[in-house]
Amino acid sequence: MVKVASGNVLWTQRKRNWCRTPFTFTVYTLTDQELSIKTGILNEKFNLIKLFRIVDISVERTFLQRIFGMSTLVLNTHDSSSGDGVVKLINIIDGFGVRELMQGAVDDSRRMNGMTTREFIGGDAPGGMPGPGFDGGFGGMDGDFGGADGDFEGDVA
Repeated sequence: MVKVASGNVLWTQRKRNWCRTPFTFTVYTLTDQELSIKTGILNEKFNLIKLFRIVDISVERTFLQRIFGMSTLVLNTHDSSSGDGVVKLINIIDGFGVRELMQGAVDDSRRMNGMTTREFIGGDAPGGMPGPGFDGGFGGMDGDFGGADGDFEGDVA
């Protein structure tokens, strides 16, 4: 087996099918630095997500998942390789325990990399620099994007 994710392995699990058997070709691996999702058998695909890029972790459970004791973890990330920034870990056993373990690893990774949540939601970054977000980093209502004369009235594109 090829080690893809860097760091110490905290958790690994194979994606389960609807009746909890591990006959799939997707393997999730959580280390203290990143989350690795390996899919495929002949053509393998690896998606590596740095933990400090994970913004939110939620747990979803369908009726069948509740019967068989599984969950789907939904990760909202600032990772461009995952398309729209949403990554789903489907049919995980003990989803709430895995979410708790992952949240702790995300918090530790942010501390190690000097990141805070404010940097993702637009507050000041360490050192007093404004972070990219709704209240800084993209201009605003101060005339930066106000058309040719600085306001929005009567301007035609």
